[in-house]
Amino acid sequence: MRALLPAFGQSVSQLSTQVQAKPANSSRQFAAHFVDIAKEAGLTEPVIYGEADHKDYILETVGCGCAFFDYDNDGWMDIFVLNGSRLRGVPEGTTNRLYRNNRDGTFTDVTEKAGLHASGWASAVCVGDYNNDGFEDLFCTFYGQNKLYRNNRDGTFTDVTKEAGLWNEHPRWGAGCTFVDYNRDGFLDLFVSNYVQFDFEHVPKPGANVNCTWWPARPGARRKFSLQEQRRRHLHRRQPTGGNRSDKGKLWHDCGRCRFQ
Repeated sequence: MRALLPAFGQSVSQLSTQVQAKPANSSRQFAAHFVDIAKEAGLTEPVIYGEADHKDYILETVGCGCAFFDYDNDGWMDIFVLNGSRLRGVPEGTTNRLYRNNRDGTFTDVTEKAGLHASGWASAVCVGDYNNDGFEDLFCTFYGQNKLYRNNRDGTFTDVTKEAGLWNEHPRWGAGCTFVDYNRDGFLDLFVSNYVQFDFEHVPKPGANVNCTWWPARPGARRKFSLQEQRRRHLHRRQPTGGNRSDKGKLWHDCGRCRFQ
């Protein structure tokens, strides 16, 4: 006798279900293609992450993300692009950037006006209305200190990391992040993953540790290795960098008062 499932439930496949044959491939041509129009759209500022011609530490190799979101609720997607740095210092003009959609295929850099100027080793960004005011807010992870930006509903943002309870007493390497209402209470919670415990004061210098060998790709460099050498190098790349251990992520609960714990 079969149990009846609720109307809103997902049906369960029975053991008697027959395997369906794979349909024939479509003969229709897929004509879609992409064209780089960044210059025409006004998206010309570079993303900096370490030196352009070499990398000495893993921090310089991971890069950063971006987000498409409608920050001013005008119905048009805007763009928020993260940025990095260099070991010798932050290059002049380097910052995360907010580009407002001009509704004509172009964008305008409104970073300074929006209060989102920030430099450092940014990693990832997620978008969500954590305070339920109808405007999307931003959370960014960094190597160092993550940041929560509250949308002020007037085209500007305010860094509310400390007052929201998200300040780290010790620098960490934030990686992926996402807003999610895990307990379905109507308030967005926040999950933040961390990468590794990395510290310049303790990490070995490049090439000083046999378990931490990094062969950065250099422009124009072409080297051929035997299969045995390729395997050896692959295994070395998989070793924890400089003895640093992986770091644990955190789930932050939104208390409903614009604070997380």
